[in-house]
Amino acid sequence: MDENMSISNAEMKVMNHIWKTGAMITVPEMLAILNEEGEEWTYPTVATFLRRLEAKGILGVTKKGNKLCYFPLVSKEQYETKEAEGFVESKFGGSLKNFLVAFRGSDKISKKDMNDLKAWLDEFDN
Repeated sequence: MDENMSISNAEMKVMNHIWKTGAMITVPEMLAILNEEGEEWTYPTVATFLRRLEAKGILGVTKKGNKLCYFPLVSKEQYETKEAEGFVESKFGGSLKNFLVAFRGSDKISKKDMNDLKAWLDEFDN
């Protein structure tokens, strides 16, 4: 996966299904999954998203018979880590502290989340 290769919300929807499925998937299979959610996806749109994700190094592709089968090259956790690192780098100069300071006094972080974060950081002292 390229270091600064973000994916769109629609591509993320596709990837979440691929990660959840945990198996190789074809365009028709992905199309059926997406349309089951009540959205109107077309074969060319799904094929384009899968090709883009392959070009970004997030998906691999192999041919089985006459069908292209796509599979993840990175786990969801690996992708999220890269995205988070890229976000902190680009928006906060690479400083995790500056990122966290942005939430100081915000009602976005609950007391429980704050305590969980403190406990998580304390694990590094051991």
